[in-house]
Amino acid sequence: MKLTDSVERVVRAKGLHVHSIAPDVTVYEALLKMADEDIGALPVIDGTTLVGMFSERDYARKV
Repeated sequence: MKLTDSVERVVRAKGLHVHSIAPDVTVYEALLKMADEDIGALPVIDGTTLVGMFSERDYARKV
C-alpha cells in the first residue's frame, strides 16, 4: 500500500468482507477476533444497525 493509492484500491485488495461484533460480545472475544483477522477495529452491529466501533486503541486507553 502506498500513500497515493485510493482507499477503494486498498479496501478491494484486503477483500470486501467486513468483520463485525455484536454489542454483547466481551472485550476479550473482540480482541481475539481482531488478532485472528489481523485487523485493528471492528464495527459493532445490533441487528442491522451500526451502533459503534471498537478498536485496539479503545482497549489500550482503558487499561
